Amino acid sequence: MVLVAMTLARRILELLLEKKALAPGDAVALTGEPRYRVLASFQCLEELGLIEKVYSRGTYKIYQLSMTGEKLLKTAGANSLAEALETLVLGLGVESAAGAQASTGT
Repeated sequence: MVLVAMTLARRILELLLEKKALAPGDAVALTGEPRYRVLASFQCLEELGLIEKVYSRGTYKIYQLSMTGEKLLKTAGANSLAEALETLVLGLGVESAAGAQASTGT
C-alpha cells in the first residue's frame, strides 16, 4: 500500500511540475485513480510542504508545486521518491542542527 501511495504521490508531483497548477479533480481524471486516494495524496503532500494551495473557494482548491516539491523531484530523478524524501529530510535536519549550533556557539 505504501508503494502505491508513493507512486501516486510522484505522479501528482510530476503532473504539477508539468501543468504548473492542478485541482484534485483534474488529477483524478489524469491518473485514473480513485478520488479518495487522490484527495488523500494531495492532503499528505500539502502537509509535507511539497505542494501549496494557490486558490480555494468552498471545496474547490487548486494547488501548485512548492519549491521543496521541485527540489524533491530533482533529487529523486529516476530513483525512489521515498529515498529522495528521506535524503531531503535528513539534509534539512543536518542543516537545521548546524545552524542551531552556530547560533548558540556550541
